[in-house]
Amino acid sequence: MAPSELTTRLDVVNERLTTAYTVAASLLAFAVASTIAAFAVGSIMGLAVSSAVIATIGAGGALAASRMIIWQRCDVYDEIVLAGYRHVGGSAVTRHAADLVSADRRQVLAATLERFLEVSLQGQLGAVPLDRHTLRDLEPNIRGLCARVRAIEVPVEAAGMVLLRRLLTDGATSPLFHMGGPKLELERTLERIHSMLGPMPVIQLFPAASTEPLRLAA
Repeated sequence: MAPSELTTRLDVVNERLTTAYTVAASLLAFAVASTIAAFAVGSIMGLAVSSAVIATIGAGGALAASRMIIWQRCDVYDEIVLAGYRHVGGSAVTRHAADLVSADRRQVLAATLERFLEVSLQGQLGAVPLDRHTLRDLEPNIRGLCARVRAIEVPVEAAGMVLLRRLLTDGATSPLFHMGGPKLELERTLERIHSMLGPMPVIQLFPAASTEPLRLAA
C-alpha cells in the first residue's frame, strides 16, 4: 500500500474518532443540563430525567464506538510499521512502534504463545480452538521464537512484533487456529516472524580468547 493511501486511511480514522468524542461530550453535556433542569424546574422532572438517561446511553454508545475506532487506528499503525513508512503518521506511529518492542509487550506475547504450546502439549482445555497437532510438531520452532522475543537485551524490529501479535490474536487468518491446516503454513509464518524481527542474534558458544599477555611462572 502506498504512503498516500495509508495517510488517507489514517486521516479518515482520526476524523471518525474525533467525531465520536465530540458526540459523546455533547451528549454528556446535555445529560448534565437535563439533570440540573430536573431539579431546578420540578414541573418537567419526568421529561428532564428521561432526556438525561437517553443522552447518557447515547454517550456510552459513542464512547464504545470510539474504542472500536481506536482498534482500527492501531491496525493502520501496524500497516504503516509493516510497510516501513515511518514518516507516515508522525510521532504517533513512532510511539506505537516503541510500544510494540517494549519489554512488557515482548514478555506478554511470548508468554501467550508459550501458553498455547503448553495447552497443546498437555491436552488441557483452552479458551480458543488451536491446531494442537501442528503446535506439538513445531515445538522447537515455537520455543525458539519465545526465547528470542523474551531476550530483552537483544533488540527486535517492530514489524516482527506486529506479525507475532497477529499470529496470536487474528482468529480469522492465523494458522494457530486453523485446526487440521497444513503444518507448512504455520512453519512459514514462524520463519517470516523471525525474519521480520531482524537479524538473528549471534550466540557465542565458547568464551572469547583473552587479550592479556601470557604470564610465565618464575
